[in-house]
Amino acid sequence: MSRASRPPASVVVDCSGVGAGGITRVLTELVRHWPAAWRLRIVAAPSSWDVPSEHAAALEIVSRQQGGRAGTIASAAAALWRATGRAPDGAGVVLSLSPSAAMLGSRLPVVTVLHDLAFKLWPHDLPSTVRQYRRASYAAAIRRSERLLCVSARTQHDLLGLYGVPPERARIWHPGSDLTVLPGGLPEPLARIRQRGERYLLVAGHAAHKGVELAVDALPELPEYALVVLTGGQPVDRFREVAERSTARDRILMLERLPDAGYAAALADAAVFLMPSHFEGYGLPAAEALRVGTPTVVSPDPALHEATGGRAVRMTSWSARSLVAAVRAAEQAPRPAVGQGGRSWQEATADLVALLDGASSDDRRPVPAGAGG
Repeated sequence: MSRASRPPASVVVDCSGVGAGGITRVLTELVRHWPAAWRLRIVAAPSSWDVPSEHAAALEIVSRQQGGRAGTIASAAAALWRATGRAPDGAGVVLSLSPSAAMLGSRLPVVTVLHDLAFKLWPHDLPSTVRQYRRASYAAAIRRSERLLCVSARTQHDLLGLYGVPPERARIWHPGSDLTVLPGGLPEPLARIRQRGERYLLVAGHAAHKGVELAVDALPELPEYALVVLTGGQPVDRFREVAERSTARDRILMLERLPDAGYAAALADAAVFLMPSHFEGYGLPAAEALRVGTPTVVSPDPALHEATGGRAVRMTSWSARSLVAAVRAAEQAPRPAVGQGGRSWQEATADLVALLDGASSDDRRPVPAGAGG
């Protein structure tokens, strides 16, 4: 069967390595924008994940995450074995949204999205059990995958340096940065700040490597602002402790997880968005902030510079002093144009579809389970 005449490929999307946070957003936007001619089957979907109502592709939820990490991996491997035996004429591919040992259950070619190698390059505060699990899952996914898609050149570089994976096997795939939802009303705590005539700095703070302590240390030198921390429902104890000790603690607000419309409103209304991260694989919130026209400050991390296309104000060091200087520079610069920079999720999805179509070409044979394991 020629590539021109064969039926559209079936894609099995493995989510067994997906937790709360940015990768769940990737799942939602890919499903939302996937072309109608392709079939999607979702394995190990996050238990609380809702299918976007406006999706066009034929969609089947094969299984949900259950039984903790070990149970999720075991059930996902079994589900992949069953799901990948049903593709017509061997057509199709498995898209793993994050490295997972469940890939060993696939009977089709596997393409894995690699977001970062933080467990090796920024292991601070990670329990030893998590590091061990990620070492095993990343090694299995790298061995088993036909192709690896890195969300940044930085991640591609790290993959070469740490695992010896050459660039020709690890392509770069940038996520989208547009917000599908329109901003809703400001979340009540932020509305109260604005009603007092005050402005706020917004900082991503759902993980220990986000550098929130730098923003807290800088706040006494930025007396006209409140500091609002996006915890994503996963507040970091160390950030709470640093905030409690700060002389500016009365101007620090830890927000719980926001709905999409509330997040969009908070992002668009912020005086400056901060991402002083010690490490990033990409830095999607910074790209999103620029897209909605919010001045953005990022750390010297190369992935953040890449994700923002050089349009964010870049700190010159990981220090409170540098963060203060960057905020002042962002205040003086023209506001970013709304809708500019980055690419849309529709464009990112179309790019991914083309990459998967190449990986599922009919000159490939299904790979026996456990190959490369």
